[in-house]
Amino acid sequence: MRRRSTGRRELRGAGYALLLALCAATLAGCASMGVGGEPVEVQLVSLTPLASTAFEHRLRVDLRLRNPNNHAYEIEGLRFVLDVNGNRLASGVSNESATLPRLGEVVVPVTTTTSLFDLVNQILAFGKQPQPQFSYALRGKLYVKHSWGGLDFERQGSETDLLPRPRTPKPGNGEATK
Repeated sequence: MRRRSTGRRELRGAGYALLLALCAATLAGCASMGVGGEPVEVQLVSLTPLASTAFEHRLRVDLRLRNPNNHAYEIEGLRFVLDVNGNRLASGVSNESATLPRLGEVVVPVTTTTSLFDLVNQILAFGKQPQPQFSYALRGKLYVKHSWGGLDFERQGSETDLLPRPRTPKPGNGEATK
């Protein structure tokens, strides 16, 4: 006589249902963290020298975080590396908290350090250019509350990103606008 093992089948079916529920919850969680949305834009706003020593130079770097998505992010910190004209200038970390509103932006100040070696390399590279220029590459990670691993970012730009835009007259009334 053959014995039926309905208990094992029921247990196996319950295991599959639990696995399916976990997968659905994980996907819903990823959707709420912005996975599949547009990436957060990070832009260099300004570089300001701070008090320094002979071997270590400090800069204040202001970064504009722009959120093109329809949900806010709670930023818990960030890290980045800034290359200027193809050479490393500085790296920075911040544990400052900020709220990046949905469809909005926020400027985050970060104190960075650069070594004497990196600064000398920048000066030498700048002196070798026939026509001085300023281009930068910014890469790093935003640490977001309730997110695994954070959000990576990368941005390249030039001096035109940092200069004020000229005012142009509005058609029809002759007033200047940005």
